[in-house]
Amino acid sequence: MPNENEKIYDSPPSEPDDDFWLEQGKKMIEGSFGAVQEAAKALMTGLGLLQSIYLGILGFADYIPKTLSLPVKTIFLLPLVLWLLAIHSCLQVMMTKRLDITLFSPDDIRSKYNQVLTDKQKNLKSGFWELTIGLIVAFLLLCFRFKL
Repeated sequence: MPNENEKIYDSPPSEPDDDFWLEQGKKMIEGSFGAVQEAAKALMTGLGLLQSIYLGILGFADYIPKTLSLPVKTIFLLPLVLWLLAIHSCLQVMMTKRLDITLFSPDDIRSKYNQVLTDKQKNLKSGFWELTIGLIVAFLLLCFRFKL
């Protein structure tokens, strides 16, 4: 028998595929940390490859003109610095942090989960943009190099 103080609200009837979509939502939530970390791993792999290629070009090719002054020559290191920042951002995604969670409080768990995931996503996005800007700078330096 319902409690007299309990309010019962009308709701629209369920759609036939509502259970399917609720299950898909649960899977998305369960896999969100793993997806962000896998993206960070892939980004770090690409960054390692880019840095190896760029360092090889700097070390073994006559890429930096010898006629340039030392301060101008250091500009050619800018893509490496940006890519190191991107690796740092990706490592922040991979790092674990100690969380104080009240295990019997769904609101606390939801809040901490959302905050941690938001922070990891922000770091991943920072890493992506640092990688992209590094690529643009490397391309501009390549264009500058061939104009000399």
